[in-house]
Amino acid sequence: MTSKTLSAPYRWWKISAHVWDYIVRETMAPFLMALSVIMFVFLLQFLMRFIDRIVGRGLSLWTIVELIVFNLAWMVVLAVPMAVLVAGVMAFGSMAAANELTAMKAAGVSLGRMLFPVLVLSALIAVFDLQFNNIILPDANHRAKDLMTDINRKKPSLIIEPGTFTTEDEIPGYSILARKTNPMTSDLADVTIYDHAQPGMSRVMTAKTGHVAFTPDFRNIILTLHDGEMHEVLAQQPTDYRRGHFGTYIVEVPATGYDFMHEGESERSGRELSADDLMKKVHADEAARSREVQLLRQHLIAFASELTSLSAKTTPSMPAKTSIGTRMRTIFTPLQLNLQNDQNTIETTQEDLDNYLVETHKKYAIPASCIIFALIGVPLGALAKRSGVGAGTGLSIGFFVLYWVFLIGGEKLADRGVITPFWGMWGGDLILFIVGIALTWRAAVERPTKIAKTIKEFWSATFARKKELKTA
Repeated sequence: MTSKTLSAPYRWWKISAHVWDYIVRETMAPFLMALSVIMFVFLLQFLMRFIDRIVGRGLSLWTIVELIVFNLAWMVVLAVPMAVLVAGVMAFGSMAAANELTAMKAAGVSLGRMLFPVLVLSALIAVFDLQFNNIILPDANHRAKDLMTDINRKKPSLIIEPGTFTTEDEIPGYSILARKTNPMTSDLADVTIYDHAQPGMSRVMTAKTGHVAFTPDFRNIILTLHDGEMHEVLAQQPTDYRRGHFGTYIVEVPATGYDFMHEGESERSGRELSADDLMKKVHADEAARSREVQLLRQHLIAFASELTSLSAKTTPSMPAKTSIGTRMRTIFTPLQLNLQNDQNTIETTQEDLDNYLVETHKKYAIPASCIIFALIGVPLGALAKRSGVGAGTGLSIGFFVLYWVFLIGGEKLADRGVITPFWGMWGGDLILFIVGIALTWRAAVERPTKIAKTIKEFWSATFARKKELKTA
């Protein structure tokens, strides 16, 4: 071989090495900046949502810091894919605006070779996000829930937000409103309680003051009301209206989620389990569902056997003089109850199974979106030819919101059994993957898409309008 034949591969390798180094450096800076900004936005949103529940309630500074730190975990999982998208759009948008992409293409570097280092980098980030999602996030969610439970147990008035009715999930069977609360003493003022725990009766209680506390086993909430009224109406006798006054009245209502605590450890939900633990739950639910289906078949076989015996003059449980209609009702009534119980049990088990499968697929679908967002961000930035935080963030938010709609909508549909958990979690990834392939092909052949033209026209019109306002 001559030195001339070796120069072409060497030249190709040297150009590729420079391309890798340059693109990685150009991408990492926007990624870190976007990750910091997105985390700040998520944190600000969290504080605005829970600031009234954690500040000014007598909690120590360390408790507040712990609660915030534990909630940072889910923010990281969501912020990382979005930061990859922002970084791709901003980095390649900046290079396109400076005609650096044109220079690289003139040197023989195709868009695919420019995209490859970003895909490798996004794959490494996806691996990190997967490990974080599978190892750190479950424990962080669990400890955040336990910490909030401990806060509510020590200060039960935190369950009741002033001026807001409690929900069915918080206190089943009751809607409680207190216009003022004192988190230090757990005292309430201007209390209204709607009791719909007893079927056939509607009861409303009002009191000027009250006090809230847990029972020693934390299974119930004790509401001690002072100076109030009680109103009762029976559903079967709506005209029978009762009204009474009381000086002191004690109401005991059930509390959910506070009686499982044992030495700081509570029962874990699907979002507090790793993928391995979730799959153990899935296998256990599948085995339970198989047993329940087999029991249902046994009840149906028993019913068929009883129907066959109706042709005889007597049955093991009834004399021959008993009419067929009476015997049918006697057989059908317990069968209906058994079948209804079997159906309810199977449906409950299936709901738990779908929930665990959804959480399992989600642990992989969200990290996989890092690679898909890189596949979207790079060609979108090259086509839009816009740089800057505003352009990159604006383009990224649109696609991320679209992905989030697919993810949340798919989760709801999968939990309700409308679609399978796989398609519920991976449907958005698949659709955006197709979009990314289409954008990459458009950018490779240098054919701008309609969305790129629209974005360019929008930003041009916006900047032109601002310029006119300044000159005016």
